[in-house]
Order: sequence, then structure tokens, then C-alpha cells
Amino acid sequence: MAQSDIRNKIALRIKELRLIHGITQERFALMTHLNRSYLADIEKGNRNFGIDTLDKIIRGFDMSYSEFFKDL
Repeated sequence: MAQSDIRNKIALRIKELRLIHGITQERFALMTHLNRSYLADIEKGNRNFGIDTLDKIIRGFDMSYSEFFKDL
């Protein structure tokens, strides 16, 4: 699997979870202490990000890594 493939799958998962929870990008950015435009770029698959950022996002959804990556 190419790096961009997994990045795009993670991006879609983040957006999907955010919409399921009814959270705006602005609100989620505040919850995770991330810049909203940075978060938007991540959701579009346009931005590389590190494990620390992914950890903030997964914790923002109050879920485990296994829950986040299930069916990915």
C-alpha cells in the first residue's frame, strides 16, 4: 500500500467520524488543539502528519487506536 493510500484512508476516517459525531472542523480543531486549516488539509489527504497529531485526533474522538483503525 502506498503512503498516500493510507494517508487518504485515515483522512476519510477522520472526516467520517467527525461528521458522525456532528462536530464541525472548527470545534474539533479546538478540542484537539490543532489549527483548523491544518485539520482541513489532513481531512483532504493533502497533509502529512506525525503520530503525535494522530494521537490528538484519536483522543479527540475518545476512542482507542484499534477502534479508529478498525476496517481501515
